[in-house]
Amino acid sequence: MLVSLLKTFFVLIVGTLSGYLFKNLSNKYKFINPESLKTLAVFLQKLGMIWLMSITYIGSLWIFKIDSIIEIISLPFVGVISILIGGGFALLLAKYFHYNRLDTGSLFSCGFFANTVSLGGMICFFYLGEEGYAFVPIFTFFMRLFYYGIGFPVSKMHSNDFNQEESIAKKLVEILKDPFFYIGIGSVILGLLLNISPLVRPKIYATINEIVIPMTTFVLLFSVGLNLKLSRVNNYIKECLYISLIKFIAVPLITLILVLLFNYQSIDNGLPLKVSLIMSSMPVAFNSVITANIYNLNVDMVNSCWIFTNFGIILVLPFLLLFINIF
Repeated sequence: MLVSLLKTFFVLIVGTLSGYLFKNLSNKYKFINPESLKTLAVFLQKLGMIWLMSITYIGSLWIFKIDSIIEIISLPFVGVISILIGGGFALLLAKYFHYNRLDTGSLFSCGFFANTVSLGGMICFFYLGEEGYAFVPIFTFFMRLFYYGIGFPVSKMHSNDFNQEESIAKKLVEILKDPFFYIGIGSVILGLLLNISPLVRPKIYATINEIVIPMTTFVLLFSVGLNLKLSRVNNYIKECLYISLIKFIAVPLITLILVLLFNYQSIDNGLPLKVSLIMSSMPVAFNSVITANIYNLNVDMVNSCWIFTNFGIILVLPFLLLFINIF
């Protein structure tokens, strides 16, 4: 367990800080302009989220125990519920403390979007192997739909340029046209089709996943480091602590109660329970920063919560992993 923990910390810290260092060096020595830096960040995000992650999903689902699908048919809904809990608590918090419109939208995006796919997936792989990682695309199956169907629209509702007249049909078309959505869903379907086919997965695929899964997380964290602004965190310590309580205590606790009711502890040595607990404990996702930039919300607040919780997971993870070993 210690080796897996150290590998997780290494990828998390080195991935983010190397991107941050690259940005600072490029600003100092002018070997790449700010516009090209943004283009590089977007390219790396698309590379990691669309292509590299699809390769790992297909490979893991190819050897997934398909007979347990019926028993965990509720797992995608658990994933959706976990992000709805986070967003809901953030909205309640903003209302209780009378935050303004923009700050409310910012808090919601931090509570709603979770770093499940890249960081959560890598942690599941390091600790639970490919058997555990195969549950990740099932857990996140509907998340992309809810990210674009609820997360982005609700964040937009709190912006100053919100257009209430945009039709639901138009929003749905935008979701279906988004490559992050249809390639992500397509990779899950392809993996399941290969699973029920007579084709045997090549032995080299296990090695490919061992390399590509942490590399995907590293690439995405590097891209985040290219946009990191560490100096603003001190201004939003209170909000960072609020979001940390939601992400690391409220959401995983409610998710744990839910999966115990579903009897996940009795399926595949408790793997779906362990995956659900890890995934529901993940920090703020970079999608929050994207929504803040797109809709002109409080970018500094969102950026601060992202930094605080993604480095805060370093302190939370050992306790989380000790806890899941109980089951």
